[in-house]
Amino acid sequence: MAAKKSSKKPVIGIFVVVLIIALFLLFKQMGNKVTLSAEGLIGNTAGNLYNGGLFCEYEGRIYFSNPDDDYALYSMKTDLSDLKKLYNDYARYINVDENYVYYTRMNNKKTTQTQSKLVAYHTGIYRMSKTGKNLKAITTDPCGSLLLYDNKVYYQTYAKNNNKQLVIARSDIDGSNTVELITDDAPAVSVYEGNIYYSGKLRDQNVHEVNALGEDNVYMSTKAYMPIVTKEGTYYVSTMDGYKLYLTGADGSSEILVEKPVSWYNLTADGRYIFYSCDEKDTPAIYMLDRSNGATEKISAGNFKWINIAGGYCFFFDFSSERAYAYDYEKKVLNFFNPSALK
Repeated sequence: MAAKKSSKKPVIGIFVVVLIIALFLLFKQMGNKVTLSAEGLIGNTAGNLYNGGLFCEYEGRIYFSNPDDDYALYSMKTDLSDLKKLYNDYARYINVDENYVYYTRMNNKKTTQTQSKLVAYHTGIYRMSKTGKNLKAITTDPCGSLLLYDNKVYYQTYAKNNNKQLVIARSDIDGSNTVELITDDAPAVSVYEGNIYYSGKLRDQNVHEVNALGEDNVYMSTKAYMPIVTKEGTYYVSTMDGYKLYLTGADGSSEILVEKPVSWYNLTADGRYIFYSCDEKDTPAIYMLDRSNGATEKISAGNFKWINIAGGYCFFFDFSSERAYAYDYEKKVLNFFNPSALK
């Protein structure tokens, strides 16, 4: 009897080990599983993404790079209250959907370099829950602009066969099915009716259209910078006409919206307000154009950059000091943006 009992122990031990391994693999698979967002969802506006993607509004909250905390990833309500720190990464090109926050990690730009051995990669595209948990790397390669669209991410990175050539790659949000979609050194962040738009840089400066199959065609023959395609038409800065801001309608009509040289611009979702900075030698300033009545308002004199719009505010930064401002464009009130830093 004793011999029979002892013979069962190795079998039970093997069963327990197999069960533990099976449970580990199951939990790992569940942890890697991603939840898809609604079909056709766009993670941030083209205007924000052209301006570094420092702010992104989604369902009553603003996800942003905090200038008071070395551009770490934070969130807050649209009234600028309820500040929460999500992660300590230097975050750019923030995109948000129903389930996740996506961003480009640029820790190489941090004022205080991260020395933690837990941070093995200082660059890449990352995905996390809206509470700052379950961080996952989509790629750890050095990356630039990032666009979330239709459960895929489009991002600037280096070509696999040429580490000096920037391309736009496309991946599923779990990091699979990666392809080099656009072989041009230009951000591709504008989406309209299922197509991606960008202004050429290597071959030409035309506005290009890329469909879901990856077919790349010239959409508009003109030398353009920062094109934003909407139902109203295509907004762009004309590099062949003194960097004036244009709107070319779908019918081919053309309108100059800003006669001055524009260095940065952005527009509200309804197209009513356009914010732009002009780096004129003697009178640099940031302005707001109200397209409902054609009125132009000077918000502040100086050189500014990174114009982002979220929660009824226009956020922008001093060009040299990177001091941040928040302009309530309905109340027309300008304040410094000092959200403070949380541990």
